Amino acid sequence: MANRNKRDGVNATVIAQYTLVVLGVLVTTAILFFIRDALLIAFGGVIFAVIINGFARVIRRFIPISRGWSIAAVGVIILLFIGSFGFFFGSQIIEEVDQLTEKLPQQISQLRETISDWPVGDQLMDNDQEGNGEAAEQDENGDQESDLPDGAGGMAFQVGITIVDVLATFGLIIFIGIYFVIDPETYRKGIGLLFTKKRADRITEALETCGNALWSWLSGQFIAMAAVGVVVTAGLMIIGVPLALVLGIIAGLSEFIPIIGPWIGAVPGLLLALSVDAKTALYTAILYVVVQQIESNIMTPLIQQHMVHIPPAVVVLSVVAFGLLFGIAGIILATPLAVIAMVLVGMFYIQDVLGKEVKIPGKDKS
Repeated sequence: MANRNKRDGVNATVIAQYTLVVLGVLVTTAILFFIRDALLIAFGGVIFAVIINGFARVIRRFIPISRGWSIAAVGVIILLFIGSFGFFFGSQIIEEVDQLTEKLPQQISQLRETISDWPVGDQLMDNDQEGNGEAAEQDENGDQESDLPDGAGGMAFQVGITIVDVLATFGLIIFIGIYFVIDPETYRKGIGLLFTKKRADRITEALETCGNALWSWLSGQFIAMAAVGVVVTAGLMIIGVPLALVLGIIAGLSEFIPIIGPWIGAVPGLLLALSVDAKTALYTAILYVVVQQIESNIMTPLIQQHMVHIPPAVVVLSVVAFGLLFGIAGIILATPLAVIAMVLVGMFYIQDVLGKEVKIPGKDKS
């Protein structure tokens, strides 16, 4: 009887322990979900710090200076680059952006009119108008009030609010990244204090490896973005599409977004090409498709041979998973998040738990 009572007590203790673990995981998951925006901003700061530290490391390869001076040199170089680029192209970019914001709504309206001329398109436009009518009725009945102005003014107001929000977030990311890059050891040690001495050393190694893997991936991504931006700009100039410089910059920046980014970046160019004529639009579409195929099937595989290789299926799953968790920001940061996930899973699960050897991205980088 005593052994049975003892066994029942052990079982109750084990059940209680597992229950506490499950509750702890659920509470932690809920907390992380509610602070996901802050976590993404912090991760953006990490990416900025990795970029600065990576360029500083490149400088130290050629110039024997301390880490602090190399980081200061990177800051000066970035400011000089932004200033020079703004001096030579700033006025042209501002003018083209103004024209782009003016022409795109006109092209969208013309496209809607063109679609309305189609039998099926007419039904689509009718459905869209019915949806707008229902929204208007809701506003009139007081079911859904809005203080935003209507029409073009409302769109401009919303765009302005979005731009201010993006700039504020970007500024916060830069400040966080500066703190990270100036004194990274403080934050590494702070994370290490949450674990035992043995685990802390492994955590520090993982953080260092994550930084190396991120820089390796970012280096390849910057090369691809610059190449796409230059080729698209030159191609659009040759074809005769207006605002080629801004459209090329948009195409290059959109390469950062996995899978859907290049196609999103092609939309403004195609709409403006339609304002010229159908032939120009056709040539523009061919240009974007050719550039995308070359980037995906030739340039990226060559770059990944020397950088971080991410299987396409992992990228797709990352876009879906992080998009569901974090929204648009998760889609934008899906690939760097996937890089971090590959490092952590490889080190803490495959190597430490399963005891198998696997190549870890950024492990052999210094």
